[in-house]
Amino acid sequence: MTLIINPITQSQTISINSFGIGLNSLPNGSLESLMELKYAFEGWPSIPANVSYGDVVVFNNIVPASTNPYGVELEKANTGIPGHANKTMMVFISHESGVLTLMHKGYLDFTTITESSLSSYAQGDGLYVNGNNIAISPPQTTGSWVKSIGFCMPNMEGVYRIWFESDSTYFTIG
Repeated sequence: MTLIINPITQSQTISINSFGIGLNSLPNGSLESLMELKYAFEGWPSIPANVSYGDVVVFNNIVPASTNPYGVELEKANTGIPGHANKTMMVFISHESGVLTLMHKGYLDFTTITESSLSSYAQGDGLYVNGNNIAISPPQTTGSWVKSIGFCMPNMEGVYRIWFESDSTYFTIG
């Protein structure tokens, strides 16, 4: 089930789709899908050229409203930028016809490890932002921040499936 929220009207759309989650991918052979939470921002003017499907992103609030009616811009999350640590992490899904869709929590399937920002994968392992990639190892550079963003979801479909649900806690490497 996917819940898509329009933050302007605060209305929601519910979509039920268990096709993407196979019979054997969830514990106990459950046919139920995991709950996703996505946001659809209507009237979003543009996105940075370096942002693509599956990238972890944050909002940067130093944009004049004349540039973007929301008063923020989208940036790829980067562990080398201290100000990103305390921001809400979301995953970029799409920007079509002026509608920006971001996922707050849910699953993503990648066909290769190097697709988008997924740089490493091992079923069952935790995931972190490392630099501006999704990785199973946290950053180790002094001054970088570390935050759990989910895990590699075991599956039998032959895809690199991740469950994204960013934690709000973080620490900085001293």
